[in-house]
Amino acid sequence: MNTTRIEPSRSAPASDAEREQMEAAFRSALKQLAPNAKFSRTVRELARPLFDVGWIAGVRTGHTGPALADVPFPPHKFGVALAGLADAVTEEPSARLGQLVSYHGSQEGCHGRYWVTRIDRELNGQGKETALYRLSTYARGRFRHELHWVRAESITALPQQF
Repeated sequence: MNTTRIEPSRSAPASDAEREQMEAAFRSALKQLAPNAKFSRTVRELARPLFDVGWIAGVRTGHTGPALADVPFPPHKFGVALAGLADAVTEEPSARLGQLVSYHGSQEGCHGRYWVTRIDRELNGQGKETALYRLSTYARGRFRHELHWVRAESITALPQQF
């Protein structure tokens, strides 16, 4: 059975070529984000080492062929990753009122994209604030409420697209 080893027998820092590729790929990914996707310097600095680790792992296991063939990063995926990191850094709720989110909670038949049309905040048993969301679809100029009391863990904020 032929398997790919993820852990090399001997660790080594990134080579000059790997660092050059990582820098170019990271710049390219940032350029593909929507112009209004303004992520703070802190978020970019935190994202960079994670990006580098993924890049090195891909190069060293031979899984970067598409990236090296000038196929761009999916900007949506990169934007979602940075938005999640931004939320973790600011410790704000995962979504804002009027934002498009992806629902991936326990109601599997309802998985998909929704608009946040209400946010309720309450204290849990430990005295920490939790946010509960109302999610709605939008059709014919109106919001239709679909899901109520959705926990932050069940949604992922999608980048604003104008």
